[in-house]
Amino acid sequence: MDFDAVYKEMFKPVYAYVLLRTQDENLAQDLASKTWQKVFDKQNSYDPRKGNFRQWLFTIARNEVNSYFRLYYVRKVLSISAFEEDFKNSEDNPETAAEQKDLEEKLKLAMGKLKSNYRDILALKFYSGMSNEEIAQMLNISASNVGTIINRAVNKLRILLEAEHVA
Repeated sequence: MDFDAVYKEMFKPVYAYVLLRTQDENLAQDLASKTWQKVFDKQNSYDPRKGNFRQWLFTIARNEVNSYFRLYYVRKVLSISAFEEDFKNSEDNPETAAEQKDLEEKLKLAMGKLKSNYRDILALKFYSGMSNEEIAQMLNISASNVGTIINRAVNKLRILLEAEHVA
């Protein structure tokens, strides 16, 4: 395994996943760093027969986050400002940029109101790019259950956003 290549390719998805789960940039940096340290230390223990590398990597990240919450049970406001520049069009005018920032903030707040298992599965699906089958294997549930949870989470998110007159 070429660790440098994997790190370059997967750093942002891992960080985004941890950030969505923790809702705190500093904490996400710490936990993502611990995740990458474990991946580096245990890279020789990866067994492709137990799942693909992406699943293994996100299982480590998920375990780091779960371990943190078991020990400290901390919740803070979600902020992915480090990634906002990646998602914005550099040609946006100030008014459009302000509207986009407002929308992003409302989405972050709505995500923070979801149950943690909803946030977890949405993060695995949309931030890590994992398929329902990969998520199902990782969480030891069926792929159809993953799909159902995603559907429920998105519907709840839609309701929360409609209450804010966003959707």
